[in-house]
Parts: sequence; structure tokens; C-alpha cells
Amino acid sequence: MYDHRFQRTDQWMPVYSWLESLETDEVIKSKDVLDWLTANPEIRDQLYSRHSRYHLFHYIKKCHVKILKRKEKQGLIVTKLSPATDDNNMEAKTPVSTYITGNNLSSIPKDSDLYKAKQAEALQKFEM
Repeated sequence: MYDHRFQRTDQWMPVYSWLESLETDEVIKSKDVLDWLTANPEIRDQLYSRHSRYHLFHYIKKCHVKILKRKEKQGLIVTKLSPATDDNNMEAKTPVSTYITGNNLSSIPKDSDLYKAKQAEALQKFEM
């Protein structure tokens, strides 16, 4: 029904091409986006003329998350394991992809440090 909303328009094609060419399994950082936009002033000017900087960075990161999820589904990304406190304890290792796929607090254990940090960050954003 809403297929037209998710079509890649010409203005975003260079961004998609760049994101798909990246050889990383982590969500892109704002600094990397800024560096790429600086290196491509014609694309930057075109996107800045139509979108706010916040929207650009948010949308580009969101697109990269979708690309990473699609690559993971296709088996192109092998999830790395986060370092454990005890190398002999294999149960303590958790796939990194669980930490980068979104801000859904319901999927994070409530007693974990990550949950507490995300909750504090959300509260701080809310207070702004």
C-alpha cells in the first residue's frame, strides 16, 4: 500500500550506493556521514537544500541499519562476538548485532548496564 514511500529517489541514490559499498558491520557514525558529505559537495548541497541536517543524518543512519539487517539476513555479515569478561565462559558472549539493531529497550535485560545507559540517555533527551 505504501510502496511509494520506500522507493529510492534519485536524490538518495548516491547515499545508498555509498552505504552499500561500506565494508562494516556496525552502524555508521555521524562523523563518517559528515566526512562523506564534505567529500561530495554537489550531493551535500542538493540534500541540504531539501532536508535539515538532523533529518539527513538520522535518515542515512536508518538506511544503513536496514542495509545491515538485509545483509545479515542474506548471510553476508557474520555477527562478531563481544568480548567476554572470562574467555572460558562462552555463555557470557553476546552477538554485537543485538546491540546495534535498534533502540528497543524491551529486548535488553533490565539489570544490564546497557539498559541503564539507554534509559538514562532517553531521559536526558526527554528533558531537553
